[in-house]
Amino acid sequence: MTCPHCGGEMLPEQVFCEHCGKERLLVPVYEPEIEESVAESMHSIMDDLGEVTPNQNHTKVNIQNNTDNPTGSKSDDETKKTVKETHTIKQLNFFIFSILSLVILVVVFSITFYLYTENSYDYHYKKAISAFETHQLEEAVYQTDYCLDKEPDNIELLLLKLHIYLQQSLTEQAMETANQILAYDSENEEALECIIAEYIKNEEYLKLSKFLEKCTVAEIRQKYSRYLASFPEYSEPEGEYDTAISLKLFSVGNGDIYYSLDGTTPSKYSTRYTSPIKLISGEYLVSSVYINEYGIRSEVVIKKYVIQSDLEMLPSVSVKSGTYQMPQMIGVDVPDEEYIVYYTTDGSTPDLDSNIYTDAFPMPLGNSIFKFLMIDSEGNESDIVTCQYSCVPVCYYDTDQAIIILKQKLATLGKLSDPGLPGQEKIYAIDSAVTKDDVVYYLIYEYLQSETGSMIKTGDVFAFNVLDGTIFRAALSSEGNVSLTDF
Repeated sequence: MTCPHCGGEMLPEQVFCEHCGKERLLVPVYEPEIEESVAESMHSIMDDLGEVTPNQNHTKVNIQNNTDNPTGSKSDDETKKTVKETHTIKQLNFFIFSILSLVILVVVFSITFYLYTENSYDYHYKKAISAFETHQLEEAVYQTDYCLDKEPDNIELLLLKLHIYLQQSLTEQAMETANQILAYDSENEEALECIIAEYIKNEEYLKLSKFLEKCTVAEIRQKYSRYLASFPEYSEPEGEYDTAISLKLFSVGNGDIYYSLDGTTPSKYSTRYTSPIKLISGEYLVSSVYINEYGIRSEVVIKKYVIQSDLEMLPSVSVKSGTYQMPQMIGVDVPDEEYIVYYTTDGSTPDLDSNIYTDAFPMPLGNSIFKFLMIDSEGNESDIVTCQYSCVPVCYYDTDQAIIILKQKLATLGKLSDPGLPGQEKIYAIDSAVTKDDVVYYLIYEYLQSETGSMIKTGDVFAFNVLDGTIFRAALSSEGNVSLTDF
């Protein structure tokens, strides 16, 4: 170490110089070379940055002036080398600082972008669509639910979720989602179709009918109208009339209308509407209900009609309902040619397609129900007359025995088969009986049966005495008279 006053050598622990006797300064002595080197480095850095201030220029001048101080101990080359090294270190530090700043900026940007995308609705919606299209359904549900947390009333999202559940065959979840959609949009057809399809699949037709009744979309109601049970409509308004009226009932669908005329609640066991109802005279409470092909009932409609008319048009049947041991010929009094009487023999309601009464006919054996309807030339219809008969004659031979005896007799006479009719067979049947001179006769009808099984009456009728077994040919007149001849 040197003395700052005389330049003599000193030991580090010495405080006073042994050459000049002066005290060693603890504060470093100003060294112009170092100051110049620092000033040049700073000047170089500022030149690089392009920001040199007047004060800095002043410092440079002062430092330059100080370099002329003869007390400096370093050479110009060493000074330049020191300045260059300092400048290099500064540049390296600046470069490292810039790199670190850039890295920090990239990391901050990446974190920000990641957080933004992870919380972005569009990002998750696109992922939900992509997952659905690639059949990653669990992922699609997750992404859709994320979006729904942000927009719970988004119909597009709910529809996507509905289709996902349908593909997963998660019926309960799909129905719940469809109902969510309808809560926000009651006319959404995709949701409506989903619920309707499920009702049809489970054959829950009553629930479906009630659901369709609340539906406000006309196209949907029309498309599934067969599942609705619309109440019947009446062709005539209720009220008082001074003439007979023909009341028609209407309803939409492939079901049936059932009605009553006394105000009682109709059901499928009531009279089925097939033709206009003739209201002739009196007071009527016409109750009707429509039952569609799926068994769904409509509301019951009741309308009151008061007919103040003197018209009496009712079929007059010659034989009243009852039990008969002596069978009767059944006839109907038809006023004139302007009236037609239609009837049925199986208890069904007669209409224009039923049997037309022309001549009296024999009473059927056993139990039978006849219904008669009269219609005039203007299309006015009477009330329906119902007759129930039970024909149980006292006899020694049953119907099977009677047919066997008849065949034996025909065989004896050579008339059981007809060689002129190849492939056909004569068949005999008994379905009724008549009384002649207080004797009961079975009426045996002859038919020709073809190879296909069809049967045609030949016109031959035989009368079999139920007491002694004698057989006659029989002929019936239009008035109901029976004539017997031997054969």
